[in-house]
Amino acid sequence: MERDTIIIVEGGTIQGVFSAGVLTPLQEHNFYPRIHSVYAVSSGSHNAAYFLAKNIEVSSTLYCDYLAKRHAFFKHLSAKVIIKKLWRLARYRESFDIIDLAYVEDIERNIMPMDAETIKNSPIKFYVRVFDPKTKKTKYLDAKEDTITRCIQSSKVPPYAYSNAKEDVYFDGGIMPCKDFLKTVKANPDKKIIYIFNDKKTPKRVTRYIMSDLLDILFKTVYLGLDYGLKHLFNIYNYTYVHDLKKYKNVHILYDETGNSKREKNVEKITEAFELGKKKGEQLLKDINFIK
Repeated sequence: MERDTIIIVEGGTIQGVFSAGVLTPLQEHNFYPRIHSVYAVSSGSHNAAYFLAKNIEVSSTLYCDYLAKRHAFFKHLSAKVIIKKLWRLARYRESFDIIDLAYVEDIERNIMPMDAETIKNSPIKFYVRVFDPKTKKTKYLDAKEDTITRCIQSSKVPPYAYSNAKEDVYFDGGIMPCKDFLKTVKANPDKKIIYIFNDKKTPKRVTRYIMSDLLDILFKTVYLGLDYGLKHLFNIYNYTYVHDLKKYKNVHILYDETGNSKREKNVEKITEAFELGKKKGEQLLKDINFIK
C-alpha cells in the first residue's frame, strides 16, 4: 500500500481536543499504512505523538480530565497577581508562568506514558514546528527523536508557559504567524493532504480578535525583544487560511465549528469538540474511500 498521505495538525491549546477527535478514527481504522508523514505544532504535536504511538484514545481524558478538571493547567490569577506579573515582566523580562507544561510533561512521561519507542520505530516521518528565538524564524524538528521534549518545545508559548527546561532553545512554533504548513502543501502535489485546524482560520476571525492579539504581541515583545515584535506585527495576518487551501484538490480540510476556546474550561464544550472531530474524521475516511 502506497504511503500517499501527509497529515498536518495545527495547535490551539485546549482547542487541540478537536484534532485529537479527528485522529481517533484514523487510529481505529488503521490508517497508518497510508501515512507518509505528519507535521504538527503546539497542542497538535502532542495529539500527533499519541496518535503515532497508537494511543490516541487517551486524548479525551487528557483534555477533559487532566487539563480541564483535575488541576489548574491555566493558573488562576487575581488582579493583584496579574499586576505583579506585569510589573515583573516589564522590569525583569520575567515569564508569567501561568501555563503548566511541566505538568503536561509529567502526564506524558508518567501518568499516561507516551510510547516514544513506537514513534521512533514507525516508518512515518514526524516533524514539529518550533520558533527559534535566536533567528526569530520557525523551523521543523524531527520529533521521532526525544519526542516528548520536542512536543513541549513546540507548545511553550512565551511569556505564559513554563516547563522543566533549564534554558529555552525553542518556543511554540505558532507564536509567529507564518505559512510554513502551506509551503508543505505546495511542495507535495502528489500526496493527499489532511489539514486539521482546531478552529476555522480566516482573516475575519483574526480581525475579530485583533485587540487581544496586539496585547499579546506587546507581552511577547517585552519578553523576546523589539525585533520579534516588529516582525510579528508586520506578519499579523500571515496565516494559512481555509480559503488558501481550497484551491488545492489534493487537500482535505477539517476544522472545529463548536466555538471551543483556547482556554475553555467547560468540559461539555470540550467533549463536544472532541466528538465533532471524531465524526469528521470518520467522514473523511469515507470521502477518500478508505472505509465504506
